[in-house]
Amino acid sequence: MQQTRNIDELWDQSEEDIRRGWQAHDPDVSRTMRGDPGETLLYAVLCSIYEGHITKSALYIHLESMFVVRLNRMTVSPVDVDEVLQHALIENLILQSDDEFKLTQRGIDILRLSRTAVLHEGYWMKRFLQEKWVVLTSASFLIILVLLKLWIGFNIGSRAMITDGLENLTDLVVVGIIALSLRYERDRLGAIAIMAFMLVSGALLGYNGILRLIAPEEMSVTFLGYVIATLSIALNYCLIWYKTIVGRMSGNLSLISDAKEDQTHIRIGIGVMIGLFFAEFQIYVIDSIVAVLIALVIIWEGVEALREILEAGDDLSVDTIHLAAADAYDDLMTAWLLARLARGPETKENLNQAFVKGITIGHRYFDMQAVLGFRNLEEKGIFKHIQIAMRSGLINENNGVLSITNNGLSLYYKNRVDELKRVANRFSKKRSRHSNAAIGVFVWITIFLLIAFGETLYLVVIGGLHALLGF
Repeated sequence: MQQTRNIDELWDQSEEDIRRGWQAHDPDVSRTMRGDPGETLLYAVLCSIYEGHITKSALYIHLESMFVVRLNRMTVSPVDVDEVLQHALIENLILQSDDEFKLTQRGIDILRLSRTAVLHEGYWMKRFLQEKWVVLTSASFLIILVLLKLWIGFNIGSRAMITDGLENLTDLVVVGIIALSLRYERDRLGAIAIMAFMLVSGALLGYNGILRLIAPEEMSVTFLGYVIATLSIALNYCLIWYKTIVGRMSGNLSLISDAKEDQTHIRIGIGVMIGLFFAEFQIYVIDSIVAVLIALVIIWEGVEALREILEAGDDLSVDTIHLAAADAYDDLMTAWLLARLARGPETKENLNQAFVKGITIGHRYFDMQAVLGFRNLEEKGIFKHIQIAMRSGLINENNGVLSITNNGLSLYYKNRVDELKRVANRFSKKRSRHSNAAIGVFVWITIFLLIAFGETLYLVVIGGLHALLGF
């Protein structure tokens, strides 16, 4: 019988070694693990065997409820463990004697390097996913966008783009509000102020749109206008996800509110592109109509968000304000819940105990990557998501026992198919460093060609549309 050990005993590198990623990116590790260790079940199985779970039955019980965000698996079934053990045997990472497994020297070496890689990634994630870096990043991007949008907007006469640029200017004030709320711990007040700014931006956009409807103005459309609008949408998507992750992990409501407010810029950016396209054919009124419609949506969402904040009272948290970017995290929790109930009915208490156990195991093996985007999961448990799943008709409760519904099974099977596709891609022959390098080269060449010849392509396409439509 293998002696029980703790995974922390496996590595003896200093914090400086981990920070530098000592041998953390050995190509042999990625090839053997079929990906980043922080995203592979094989890494978790090797950790488990190292810690003394050396039989199949012990591995099944130990890993069945494990929850790891980056692993992106619902729960770990016996079939999953069996498949990973076969992978480990093929790669000579483990040896089997009767029904017991132990790590080979190669397996220990690969596990040590994998462990260092996981800790190295976690080290930098902890530093990058901090509130101060969100504030600095947001301020930098906003300054760039304000200058570009106002310059292009005044040159082409796009009121929507000018308004968006001015709204980005007010967002610098919002960034200041976030900084002050962090310094003086006035999170609730900061969130309310940000939602108020959201209402102001919607009203400003609507006012300018109505003025443009009353007195239409010509727009001089350029390729650069499309570029700036696209850049604005892309940067705001990145900022929304960044603020959502950090806001959820830190419990900072101001960041979540600002991410909600950033969604308005994406809508405005899409509206700008629609207005620019119709302006190509001298239909200038569309720019103003789209601006007014977007303004109404922004005002509606701002009022709803303010209502949610005020009604939440003392229960106010980062979960109060709904964000599309946060849905992915809620979906992970729901997927874990459905996978557990697909095996058979369970009580709420048993489900929560299994979930807390799974979080503990996941965090021990995968460090912060297990709970990336979450805060205090072990305290919160799974109860909130049980209620959500019940309201959505995915599970039923009868005499205190929960069971999955047909709708729940349908979603479970869909999640399972997606999960198996991801696993299949890891073992695909097409997956290699050479193919990945080729894809990277192709992407960069495409970007270069768009930069160098994008305007020419734009003129050809627009010229063709003009000829086709007779303008």
